[in-house]
Amino acid sequence: MDSLILERLLAPAFLAEHVSRRLNLTDARLLSATPRDIDAPGYLSDLVGVTLTWSGKSEAPTAAVLKVSHVGFGQPELPFYENLSRRLNCAVVPAFYGGGVDESTGRTWLLMEDLSGSHERPSSAPLPPTFSRSADIVEALAKLHAAGWNHDWHDAGQTLWERLQSSEWLEAACERLLTQAGDALDDCTRSAYGRFLLGYPGLIKQAERLRGRTLIHGDAHVWNWMLPRDGVADTPKLIDWDGWHLGVGVWDLAYMMAVQWDRGVRRRFELPLLDRYHSGSWLLE
Repeated sequence: MDSLILERLLAPAFLAEHVSRRLNLTDARLLSATPRDIDAPGYLSDLVGVTLTWSGKSEAPTAAVLKVSHVGFGQPELPFYENLSRRLNCAVVPAFYGGGVDESTGRTWLLMEDLSGSHERPSSAPLPPTFSRSADIVEALAKLHAAGWNHDWHDAGQTLWERLQSSEWLEAACERLLTQAGDALDDCTRSAYGRFLLGYPGLIKQAERLRGRTLIHGDAHVWNWMLPRDGVADTPKLIDWDGWHLGVGVWDLAYMMAVQWDRGVRRRFELPLLDRYHSGSWLLE
């Protein structure tokens, strides 16, 4: 991460002022915020561990992770953590200590819970997690959706349909896929993609009329989950909230199962995991 950005964001007075908006620091004063390496590669962001030293006692963390999004990315994540995560009040969402926008670069930054010692990725990509770990993820996803079930989210943000209406990503992404695949895709498969592309907006529009809205992560594939390490009594955590929107919980579930798993894994895991998800449906009543 750029040393000048670190110097600005980790300045003790600056950082403490942001943390104080979320946590009660009482008489504590931030003496230092020291960066350290962590094993957390970012795809559209830079991540660095931070060791925080305070004078006096407070509820402030002594370890955190600083996430600085690349230019043009990460903007929706800040309002999610600043406003919506409080309303959700769900342990599946990592703790948030402060954030903002770096004035010099326009990059969004977040100071968040350090999961590096307590949690780990569910598997090494591209290998899927075991069934046991997948079940942990699905059950945590049900808890998340239950936390946001039938809340008044009218002022929260866009639905998936509204996002699609204001974006051309679907057509563009499909065209890129067909171009990149070349002759690896036969005419039958290309025709199937074309029919799907025509019907998908209508499917989304129909889903807009379903009852039971909740807050959707939007990118809940298995490697956006962090699972407790062996011997750690904690809940799975869902990270990277850049694609959140309003909708029905099944979209997150279907996305997780369909996008990252091949046909064989889905055939073996899908129905038992659906049972695990629906076993938490009592939370939604």
